[in-house]
Amino acid sequence: MRKKKKKIKFKGIVASILAFAFLFFFQVDVNDKNVNMAKDLFQTVKSLFYSITIDTNYEVGVVSRVVDGDTVVITVGGVEKKVRLVGVNTPESVGRYAKKPQPYGKEASKFTKEKLDGKQVYLEKDVSDTDKYGRLLRYIWLEEPDKSKIEEIMFNAILLKEGYASVMTYPPDVKYSKTFVKIEEKARNNKTGLWKTKK
Repeated sequence: MRKKKKKIKFKGIVASILAFAFLFFFQVDVNDKNVNMAKDLFQTVKSLFYSITIDTNYEVGVVSRVVDGDTVVITVGGVEKKVRLVGVNTPESVGRYAKKPQPYGKEASKFTKEKLDGKQVYLEKDVSDTDKYGRLLRYIWLEEPDKSKIEEIMFNAILLKEGYASVMTYPPDVKYSKTFVKIEEKARNNKTGLWKTKK
């Protein structure tokens, strides 16, 4: 909630500056120098607006440890936070399952470690901030988020695509649920990963 308020506050400030730039543009004498000044100001404010929008929508951190296929520890602003990937579930391989992992659990953990350990990532929140265990609930992007490339750069989706996870949706965190179902369906049809032995 704090982050949402911050975003609204920033947008209010930016909107005020844009309004000022707009008024300035139409109040100045029409000569090349003043028009160019107004255009420069407008471009600067527009860049600031995009920068603020990205910064308030996503957190950037570094993966410091992989717990299992769908849970990692990420350092954000010098603080380590345990993060549970939203909307997906990998077979268990730690805790009470350490001696007898679920089928494909170790493979999922290994894949997540290979792809995420030590990497800088972008964290995207849905509606809920944490689960009942206090873990942050997030979508993890390998690069600056681009929803047109979700299967290539969002790790939650990659786990589904490569057959290391199945869809697990708990409302209200359903932002990508329809997309996730389609990705899982393709993995099932192709008998990818854990779907090799499942019907």
